[in-house]
Amino acid sequence: MLKIGRLFILTAALAALTGPALAQTPPQARFGTEQYIMSEYSAINRPTSRLAPRAPGNPMQVRAAAKVAADLHVPCEVIDAAPLSARPSSKPEYEIACKDALGWIISTGADGKPQLNDCLALDTGALAAGKSWPKGMVCGLPGNAAPVAGLKPLAAKASPSCVVADGTFLGGGGNPPILRYEIACKSGGGYIVDAPAPGSTAVQSSLSCDEAKSAGAACTLADKKKG
Repeated sequence: MLKIGRLFILTAALAALTGPALAQTPPQARFGTEQYIMSEYSAINRPTSRLAPRAPGNPMQVRAAAKVAADLHVPCEVIDAAPLSARPSSKPEYEIACKDALGWIISTGADGKPQLNDCLALDTGALAAGKSWPKGMVCGLPGNAAPVAGLKPLAAKASPSCVVADGTFLGGGGNPPILRYEIACKSGGGYIVDAPAPGSTAVQSSLSCDEAKSAGAACTLADKKKG
């Protein structure tokens, strides 16, 4: 079972990958920042001091990363990927960018088990930890340049009228495991959303910020986006 971390890097050991033949059909075209209009997210804070821009991988690396992601049941249509290190390894670690969804980092942990962190969770952790957060352990692919944009499908399920203005990762866990986010809507208000963790049988659920406040879990972002 995947271990969900609140604000810390979760790492994982991955089995050695056998690269597909070069003659195979190349992956679909990369979208990069074309997934969204970057100016819509320019005001959202990212841990720039911990950010190391990451160049897209080659087709074989993208295919290998997509296979690892599928094996880990990551909810992702992989459109780009890159290894975290240029050094050859039998246990490669990857960043993946997903079409219209949260990107992820697949890393290698001390316990030797596969671990996943989505780009927004890593940003949240890095912003909280500051300089103690390892540089480069946040998402740096062009397609992950605005991690908050990956909340769009979760927001649409919570409320079709919610246009994502901001968001943050709140933690995870439970049985079946979930990942919890706060989403602020451009029109004001927002939602606390519990999304199933990769491979989980959980079903997405949400509370409006008003409902969450009544339950003792007040939103922190929504008031900033009103007006």
